[in-house]
Amino acid sequence: EKSLELDVILAQVERYCDFSSGKERVRAITPSFDRLVIQRDNARIKEALACTVKYGPCPITATSDLRQTLADAKRGRILSPQECLDEMRLIGGIRTAVNYASTLVDIPHPDIGELFDSLIVHERLENDLKRIFNEYGEIMDNASKDLQSIRSSMRRIDGDIASAAAAFVASHSSSVVDSIVTYRNGRAVVLIRATEKNSFGGMVYGDSASGQASYVEPSALVPLNNKRASLIEQEKEEINRILKQCSAWIGSVADEETANIETMALLDEIFAKAKWGRDHDCCAACLSESSALHIEKGRHPLIDPEKVVANTYNLSSTQNILLITGPNTGGKTVSMKVIGLFVLMTYCGMPVPCDSAVIPYFDAIYADIGDDQSVVSSLSSFSAHMCKQAEAIRNATSHSLCLLDEIGSGTDPGEGEALAISIMNELRQRGTMAVITTHYNRLKAYGKRHDDILVASVQFDLE
Repeated sequence: EKSLELDVILAQVERYCDFSSGKERVRAITPSFDRLVIQRDNARIKEALACTVKYGPCPITATSDLRQTLADAKRGRILSPQECLDEMRLIGGIRTAVNYASTLVDIPHPDIGELFDSLIVHERLENDLKRIFNEYGEIMDNASKDLQSIRSSMRRIDGDIASAAAAFVASHSSSVVDSIVTYRNGRAVVLIRATEKNSFGGMVYGDSASGQASYVEPSALVPLNNKRASLIEQEKEEINRILKQCSAWIGSVADEETANIETMALLDEIFAKAKWGRDHDCCAACLSESSALHIEKGRHPLIDPEKVVANTYNLSSTQNILLITGPNTGGKTVSMKVIGLFVLMTYCGMPVPCDSAVIPYFDAIYADIGDDQSVVSSLSSFSAHMCKQAEAIRNATSHSLCLLDEIGSGTDPGEGEALAISIMNELRQRGTMAVITTHYNRLKAYGKRHDDILVASVQFDLE
């Protein structure tokens, strides 16, 4: 997968995700060799790509991963106002996705339709939460009758405190340093000259930075402050009761909402692939039960689209080995990578950048591309190649795909040619589909002598 740069493609797809859980799913993608999984994923991407091209992608930006929050609510933890607000927004995001699905009237979409149909919009819970929380996550006065009454009383007592403090300031202007009433420890206080701080009863709540004045709660404000403190405690208790009720509501739908989140993550993954496919002018491959592979005007997705050369590739049961020759930097390895990468992308449920593609089912893909020379593993360039080629020879079947770059290289040319021919003979006997690149003249002549080998070449457009 790494030698074919599938990881680079998936990193690009991840950037198209809108949802953290969708990104996690993309990072975890590996090619599947299960036919049913491949069929399901490609049916989904075909529909999602068509929908994205015509209607735009499914909106998933409002979705958050609240699985832990939901699990906590189910266990009885009291959620914070922000967590309740996040749940309210999640419901709105799910509704947006369901509404998007309802607009897809002229595009058949049974496979992704199943995903949309599984989403549950908890409208009653959303309405209950909207009655309690504003858009900033603050609990509104009308969340309950008791809270409304408590806050009404608090506004009255604040007015009484302001009036009493103003009267005190007016009658003791010579002692007051600042006419503005401030709060210390939740109690209204007045700034008095330090020398007179004990002249008015009440409590002293510390000195100013200069030490020339002190924060004093005059005796006239004590009963009002006590009443205000009592109302604050009542408000806290009522808010806690409201949050406990909201948490219970959310906990009661936690399992369904968790399933919704997982479905939204899957939709985010699918539509991220579709958005990537739309931007790279891709199509969904057709899956074939036969051993024929066809790619019409395939383009490597990592090459500048203004410069990439599109090529058509055909392999079949009668010609199942493609032998590519030509000069260095001519595109032999890129052609091989296009074929292998397109197969892997199809097995990941991704669209491929070409006009059309027919991809057969392989039980495995074996690739020997690049130089894996390793001092740690005591591998020379030649032995590194041989390790990969030996793995292919040990395991490849008539349903496998082998990609062998510069087969037989890294040693004496005569020995390399003989080794390459023996490997190709073995692959031919097994009926293994293979794409092979070479510079060796004997291999070119060998390919020309056998009808089951398709010999192709790359060259430069000198003009």
